[in-house]
Amino acid sequence: MTSSSWCITLAMRVHAGVSFLAAAAPVRRCRGMYRDAVKAARRPAGSSPRASIGVWGGVRATPPDGKVPRTTTTTPGVGGLGRRGDLAGSHAAAAATATPGDGDGSAPAPNPTPSPDEPSTMARLIRFLVANYFLVGMLVGVALAYLAPSLGSNGGPLRPEFTVNQVMIRAMFLISGLNLPLTELKKAVTNVKANALIQAFIFGLPAAATAYFLGPALKAAGVLTPRLVDGLVVLACLPTTIGSGVALTTAAEGNVAVSLFHAVFSNLAGIFITPALIFFYLGADCASVGSPYAAVTKLTSQVLVPVVIGMGLRAVPAVGEVLSSKPVKGKLKLTSDCIILVIIWNTFCNTFSSGFGVPASELTSLFVVLSVVLVGYKASILAAARAAGLANRDAVSAVYMGSQKTLAFGLPLIKALFEGSPELVWFCLPALMYHPMQIALGSALVPRLREFANAKRD
Repeated sequence: MTSSSWCITLAMRVHAGVSFLAAAAPVRRCRGMYRDAVKAARRPAGSSPRASIGVWGGVRATPPDGKVPRTTTTTPGVGGLGRRGDLAGSHAAAAATATPGDGDGSAPAPNPTPSPDEPSTMARLIRFLVANYFLVGMLVGVALAYLAPSLGSNGGPLRPEFTVNQVMIRAMFLISGLNLPLTELKKAVTNVKANALIQAFIFGLPAAATAYFLGPALKAAGVLTPRLVDGLVVLACLPTTIGSGVALTTAAEGNVAVSLFHAVFSNLAGIFITPALIFFYLGADCASVGSPYAAVTKLTSQVLVPVVIGMGLRAVPAVGEVLSSKPVKGKLKLTSDCIILVIIWNTFCNTFSSGFGVPASELTSLFVVLSVVLVGYKASILAAARAAGLANRDAVSAVYMGSQKTLAFGLPLIKALFEGSPELVWFCLPALMYHPMQIALGSALVPRLREFANAKRD
C-alpha cells in the first residue's frame, strides 16, 4: 500500500470514529425522549402523570404506576445503534414538546392553549352570580329602589301596599308553615338542658343585654344613632333560622335533631314572643305602630293563620311526602327568597321616597358592631355550653342555633309589625346586614366545630 492510499484510509477511519462519537450522545437522549413519548401514548385517559427528574435534568412525566414501558423493533442496523437512532428520531419531535431536557432542571413551560374543560370567564361569572343570587339580588334591589323609588313605593303603580304587604307576606308565612317538620319535635324534646340553654340565647339573654347594656353604651359613645340601636334590639328578639342553622349543624356534625327542634319551636313561638319582647324593650318607641292589641290582631291575620294552614297541609301524608322531596324544597326556598327580595326592594323604595338619611359612616359603624356582637355571641354560647356540661355535638348545635337570626321569618314579621312606621328601614338594616355575616362566619367555623364535635370531652 502506498503512502498516499494509507493516508486516505486512515483519514476515512478517523472520520467514521468521530461521526460515531458525535452521534452517540444524541442517540442516548433520543432513547429517553422516545420512552417518554411511548409512555404518554400508553397512559390511560384521565390519569395524571407524576413528575420525576429526567436523566438530563429536565422534568418529565412518569405514569402513575411508576413502570417504564419499553418497545423494541427489528429494524436492521449496525450494532443496534441504527434501529434505536432511527426509531428515536421518528418520535423526537413529539417527545421534545412533552419532555424538554435542556439540563437546567426547570419545569417545562406551560401549554398556552387553554384546556377545553376549563370554564371561560363568563361561565365563572355566571356561576358566581347563581351561587350568590340572594346577596346580588339584595344589592340590585337597593340600587333599583334608589334609581326609581316611586315604582315600588306604597301608592305606586304596582300597588305594593296590597301585592307585597297583604299577598306576599301571607305567602311567605304559608311557605314557612309548609317547611316546618313537626315530626322532629318529638326527637329532641327530652334534651332539656340543651333546649333550655339554646332558648335562653335565642329569646332571653341577647335581647336583655342589648336593651339594657350594649344599646345604652353605643348611644352614650355616639357609635350608633338611637334608631339603629332599636334595630339591634329588634334583631336580638328574632327567632333562629329555619334552614341555614340546620345545614351548618349538619356540616359540622352537630346534633341535627336538636337544631331541627329549635328551628321549628322558636319560629312558632316567635309569632307571639318576638312582638311581645319588642314592645317590652322598646316601649314608647313603638307608639307610632299602634297598640299591642292591634299588632297582635295584625300578626294573627298575616302570620299565624298562614303558618297554621301550611302546617296543616304538611300534616297530610301525601302532601308531606311531596314537600319533603328535594326538588319541591328547592322551589319553595327560591320562592321564599324572591319574596324576601321584593320586600327589601319595597322597603327601600319607601325609604328613598321619603329620604334615606343613613350615612355611610353609620353603616360602617353598624358593620363593625355586628361583627363584634356575632363573634362574642358564638363564643359566649360555646363557653356556656361547656360550663353546663353539654355533649360536644349538642354544644355545636347551640353555637349555630343560638346565634342565628332568621331573615326569612323575621323580615316579614318586622314589616307586618311596623308597617307604615317611618322607622321601618332602621329596624330592618341590622337584620339585613347580620344575615350574610352569620352565614359567612358559620361556614368558616365548620371545620373547627366538626373537630370539636368528634373530640372526646376532657
